[in-house]
Order: sequence, then C-alpha cells, then structure tokens
Amino acid sequence: MPQYQITEKALSLLKLFYRTNCCTHEVVKLNNTAEDDFLSRLITSYIRQLFDDREVTAEMQKKLFDYYYQELAKAVDVGYSAKFKMYDEALAVSFKKNIADFSAFKAVSFKNQLETLLIQDGKITPWSEFKKLADDLHLDYNRRWLQTEYHQTVAVANMAQQWQQFEADADLYPNLKYNAVNDGRTREEHRAWDGLILPLKHPFWEKHLPPNDWGCRCNVTQTDEEVSKDISKIKSKGAFANNPALSGKVFAENAYKKGLDADGVKESKELVSEFLASKM
Repeated sequence: MPQYQITEKALSLLKLFYRTNCCTHEVVKLNNTAEDDFLSRLITSYIRQLFDDREVTAEMQKKLFDYYYQELAKAVDVGYSAKFKMYDEALAVSFKKNIADFSAFKAVSFKNQLETLLIQDGKITPWSEFKKLADDLHLDYNRRWLQTEYHQTVAVANMAQQWQQFEADADLYPNLKYNAVNDGRTREEHRAWDGLILPLKHPFWEKHLPPNDWGCRCNVTQTDEEVSKDISKIKSKGAFANNPALSGKVFAENAYKKGLDADGVKESKELVSEFLASKM
C-alpha cells in the first residue's frame, strides 16, 4: 500500500493558488472533441486501475504525463510562434523542458491526491464514493486547472516574443510602460503599477513582466516617455516573478511540487529525465 503523504491542506492550497476571480483571458478552446474523448477514457481507466490495484502502472502514469505535456507544449507553440522573425529555437526548447517538469509534478500530484481518497477515516472507501470524489478531483486537475495553465502558457510564451521585439526596438523606444485594465476585476497590486514607466533594462522587468497572476490581463507597451520617479512601493510578486525571455521558463515556480514528499519528487524527476532522454 502506498504511503499517502499529500494532505487535504495541500489540495486547499492548490485551489487557492489557482483562483482566477480577477482577470480572465479571452476563452480559448483547450481540447477538440477527439482529445476530450481521449482524456475522458484515460482518466476513467486511470481511476479504475488505481482503485482496483491500489496503484497505477508506470505506463498509465506516463500516458497522463504525456497528455499534460502535449497540451501545454501546444500552448507554447501558440504563444511563441515559429513564424516569428526573431524566433529562438533554443528558447522554445527551454520552455518545453520547463513544461515537461511542470507536467511531471502535476501527474504525480494528481495520483497522490487520488491515493488519499482510497481510505477515509481508517476505512476503505467504497467504489461509488471513491468514483465521485475522484471525478471531482479530475474536474479540478484536468479541466479547470489545466485550462488555466494552458491560457497562462500562451500568455507567458507570447510575452517572451514581445520582449524580443522590445529589445530589437530599444534604440527608438528605450522604456516600457505597465498597463493595467483598471476595472472591477483588476488586482490592487496590478492597479498600483498602472502607468509605471521604467527602462527596458530595469530589474523590475526581470520579475514583473505580465502575466503577473493567473489570467492577468495586464500588458506592457514600449515608449520613449520619461521614466517614473516614484517606484518605492514596488514589491516582489512571488510565484509569478518571471521574465520568460530571460529565464527560459513558463512557470517560475511549480505549485504541485510543494505538496509532494521526497518519494513524489523523485518519481516526478524520473518521469522528466526519461522523457527528456527520449524526446530532446
């Protein structure tokens, strides 16, 4: 029997982390019908196997990991187009390595969360109850959160593309201006940055380039306007502190990693290593 280390608190923290009440991108369809059917069949088999055998096979786990990776890799290609005149293949590969790492930890986190549902209050959970709980977890991990992650990946990859254009035009427009949407859904922290103008090379842009949270609608524009003088209230933005064009990462931090024990981390790293050895 596996050791169930991930907790209800860890799941609650993930749900809090994936809140998207403030800013939303235009809705983009994540799956076509064939892909949606594939995911439904995969998760149905995954849940049944875990309940019957109290574990999933390595092959099944790889299928789930690969599904996550393929969806998010497509998002990289949408946001950072190979048709872009300054397209950097090495940067695209770096993004996809980061996506592979993220996908592996997500897959192991999903499995571990399901494992906690097998036994409730010291008793084996009946299939009917387990199936209901597992379906709810599936809705979070593989519908809501995966779609949020897809949109975020598109936005982050596209910002890397914009950054390369900013660098190319820096002689004419040496500064960047932060633009918040400023409506009822705008985060107060982002509203405070609205109108901020700083040089392209200012350290602020290493940690605060949009998107600055899930579904953030903020953007930056290139300008030759004078730089802002009062920047004393700038704060670090934690998990979203990133400039993808400089870091080569879509996700600067991996929320799924925080809920795993040492065995879960090891399993995730092995998934990534095996994948990279075969694909990249």
